[in-house]
Amino acid sequence: MSLMSTLGSVIPITYERVLECREKKPRRVNFARTQQNEPKRATASSEWVGSFSVGFEKTIRPLFKAGTGLDLFLSRQSFDGQEPGFWRSIKTEEEFVTIRDWVAAQGTFVFLRDCLDLSLALGYNVAYEESAHTPLGELEHKAKMDQDVDALDSLGNLLISAIQGLPYYRDATKVMAVPPAIGKTFDLPSLLAERVAAELSKEDITSTFAFQGEKGKIKDCALEDKWQQLESAKLQYSGSGLAGACVILIDDKYQSGTTMQYVAMKVQEAGAKRIYGISLVKTLRDSDNVATK
Repeated sequence: MSLMSTLGSVIPITYERVLECREKKPRRVNFARTQQNEPKRATASSEWVGSFSVGFEKTIRPLFKAGTGLDLFLSRQSFDGQEPGFWRSIKTEEEFVTIRDWVAAQGTFVFLRDCLDLSLALGYNVAYEESAHTPLGELEHKAKMDQDVDALDSLGNLLISAIQGLPYYRDATKVMAVPPAIGKTFDLPSLLAERVAAELSKEDITSTFAFQGEKGKIKDCALEDKWQQLESAKLQYSGSGLAGACVILIDDKYQSGTTMQYVAMKVQEAGAKRIYGISLVKTLRDSDNVATK
């Protein structure tokens, strides 16, 4: 079975799907913070060596399968009103070590549950329930707010290293940033996409997508209003040769994921087959800067 078949069939990204996905919980998994005890050892009386479980299959299952040669299966149990997760029993010590090493290798990655084919962030921007930035968050803040050259270089190196080590991502032929607003003179995602393209011999297609109008201030909008404002800004594609392509979509900060999913929808409509999202940082909460109605 090829890697692509593991991703399943291509499903169009729509506003309705984004709404549906937002209602599912959990919406992100970070092994370093919330699942440090995975995989788990079985009791002495068990016929198994242990077990491994995650809250959802999106992104995690295909990367896990590519990295270990093992699969995950739908759990029959659910807790706290959440949908059933995915798991596998571990029958040998060798298998346990393989899974343990894979989990450790994920480091600070935050796996995101959205409508892209794959979606993750390199890590969180702030420490757990604290206002202080993580080292990664500090780099993102300096690069974006202060246009710090050293921070930008460090982030570029981290992003390139992550892409090189990630199945699917490393084989994508094109890369792009979430398109900047009209008139924006300094855009961190665009600079990172340019760097990734140059270092990894991928085509940077950021300039082929552009908003034709102002997006307005969408940070504090409810999802319905934010999506409408993005639609009103008319993101258009002016390029060619995107049919069937696998595209890495880069952003600096993933908050609710609305903008990332909207842009991915437009990239898909332009002909791309697979879209792999990667952000520098994930905010601590899933609803940051998203108002409710």
